Amino acid sequence: MMTMKKSMKSLLPQAVGAAALMTSAVTTQAFFEDSSFYLVVPTVGYHYTDELDHYDKEKKTGHKFDFDDGPIYGLGFGFQANGYTATEFVYNYSNFDITGKDDMGGKLPTKEASYSYLHVDALYYFNNIYENDFSFYIPVGIGWMKNDPDAKGTDKSMYDYKAIEDTVLNFGIGAQYMFNDMWGVRGDIRGLYGFSQENFDAIAQAGLVIRFGVPVGMGGDDNIKSADIRFKLDSTEIINPNSPDIQALATALRNDPDANVKVLAYSDRSGSSDYNMKLSQQRADKIKDILVNNFGVDEARVYTKAMGDQAGTSRNRHAIAIVEY
Repeated sequence: MMTMKKSMKSLLPQAVGAAALMTSAVTTQAFFEDSSFYLVVPTVGYHYTDELDHYDKEKKTGHKFDFDDGPIYGLGFGFQANGYTATEFVYNYSNFDITGKDDMGGKLPTKEASYSYLHVDALYYFNNIYENDFSFYIPVGIGWMKNDPDAKGTDKSMYDYKAIEDTVLNFGIGAQYMFNDMWGVRGDIRGLYGFSQENFDAIAQAGLVIRFGVPVGMGGDDNIKSADIRFKLDSTEIINPNSPDIQALATALRNDPDANVKVLAYSDRSGSSDYNMKLSQQRADKIKDILVNNFGVDEARVYTKAMGDQAGTSRNRHAIAIVEY
C-alpha cells in the first residue's frame, strides 16, 4: 500500500495537469463546435474503500477503525462540446458502516458515515459519439469531498469522530452505448485519491444517459423534415443503406409535389480541403441517386451541395437532407 501511495504522489502533478488541459480544451472547443446537453441519471455502483481509514484516528486515540465497502449513487449534468469531448458536473453519495476496536481489543459499536463528493470532470471519447452508438471514454476530474460520521449517541471520547473534508482526484475508463439520439447507458471504473488523507478508493458505477436533442443545426423544425445520414470513413458507402430516414424523405416528397429536398454533405478533416470537398459532393450525389433511382423522385427536385470539412467534427461523415415546403 505504501508503494502505491508513493506512485500516486509521483503521478499527481501529471494527472492534475491532464485534467486541467482536457477541461481547457473542452471549454475552448465549445465556442466553435456544435454541442448538446445531457443528464446522467441515476448512477448506481459500488464504492471500494482504502485499507486505511478515512479519518486516521488511530494515531490520536489508540483505536483502530475499519470502513466497509458500500453502494454509491450519483447524478450528473453534462455539456457535450463536440463528438469527442464533454464536461460534467457530478454529485456522488456513499454510506459506510464503521467498525472499530478500542486499545484493549474490544469491539466498538458499529456506526455509519456518509460520503459526499461534488466534482467536475472532463471526458474524452475514443469515437465520435454523434456518429457511433458505442464508444469507450476516459474521465478525469477533481472536486470536494466530505466524510461525515453519525456520532449521535456515541461516546466521542471513544470514537473521537468529526467530519473530514478533502480534495479528491478521480480518473478511470468507461464505455457508453446510445440506443438512439436521446437515450443511452454507460458505465465506468474510477480511482479516487484524497490529497490530504492520502487514501486511494475505487468505484464502479453505471447510469442512464438522457441527451437533450442532437447538436444544434442537425435537426429540423415544425415546417422542415430533415434526415441525418452517416457514411463510412473516407467513403461514399452509407452505414445504414436501409435507413428509414431516406424512406421518410421520399415519402415527404411523394406526399407534397411542391416540396424539394436539399442535401448538404460533409467530410472529416483527415484529407486536404480539395479532397474533402470532392468527397462531400460524391456523398451528396449518392443520396440523390438513391432518391431518383430507387424511389422515383424527379432529379430536378433534389439540390445537392458539398460542405467539405467546414462544419467540424460533430458533422463529419454526415449528409443532412432537408425537405423544404
